[in-house]
Amino acid sequence: MSEVQAELGLPTHQLITESPTRWGSRQRMIERFLEQEKALVRVLGSDKKSRHLVPTWQDLDVLESINKAVKPLQEFNDALSGASHVSVSYIKPVLHLFKTSLLQPEEEDAELTKTIKGKIMRYLDDKYSDPVKDELLDMSSLVDPRFRTTYIDPDKVEPVKKRAVAEMMSLPAPANNSTPQQPGTAVQHSPESPSLSSDKTGGSVRTTGEVTPSGSASSVSGIFDGGPEKAFSRARRLSQ
Repeated sequence: MSEVQAELGLPTHQLITESPTRWGSRQRMIERFLEQEKALVRVLGSDKKSRHLVPTWQDLDVLESINKAVKPLQEFNDALSGASHVSVSYIKPVLHLFKTSLLQPEEEDAELTKTIKGKIMRYLDDKYSDPVKDELLDMSSLVDPRFRTTYIDPDKVEPVKKRAVAEMMSLPAPANNSTPQQPGTAVQHSPESPSLSSDKTGGSVRTTGEVTPSGSASSVSGIFDGGPEKAFSRARRLSQ
C-alpha cells in the first residue's frame, strides 16, 4: 500500500476504522477512503481474491454525496462537545448557520446530498422545537455577550429580557465588600472558550461586537449592557 501511495503521490495515510461511539469517525473514514481511492483500486485489483472489493463508480458517488453533506457538521463537533467551557449558547447561532448556509442545497449537489441535508435539518428543527428547550436557548444567548439577541426571534426579545430581569430580581443583592487580595497571590484567568468559525466550510458565526436590540424602546432594552453587576443594579433601580 505504501509503495502504491508513493507512486501515485498520495499522502502515506492509513485507513480509518469507524468507532461506534463517535459519529464523526464515519465521516472521517469515508473522507480517508476517498483520499486513498486510487491506491485502494490498484492494490485490491492486483489480487484476484480481492478484486471483487474494488469500489464501483456508483459506490464512489454515494460516498462523495454522504461526505459532502456531513463534513460541515464535523467542523462544529468539537466546539459543541467541549467539557471545559459552556457551549449551550452556541446552539442557536450554529442552527442558524446550518439553516442559512451549510445545509442549504446547492445547484451542483447530487440528489442524495440534497436529501441528506434536508433530513438533517428537519431532525435538528424537530429536536430543538420544544418550547422549554427554546426558552433555555434564548436565555443562554441573551446572557452571552457575543450573541445577545442576534439569534432570538424578534417577537420573543422583550419577553426574554423581562424574564431575565425577573430572575435577577429574585436573587439576593450582591455584597458590596470584597475580599482583599493577599500579597503575592496571582489572579488566575480562565482560558477563553473556543470561538466558532467556519472558514473551511464557507460560513461564520458572529461572536464579536454588540447587538442593538430591535423593536420599541422599553425599560429593559439596555439593561444587559455592561456586564452582570451593572445589569443587576439597573434591574434593582427599575423595580423601585
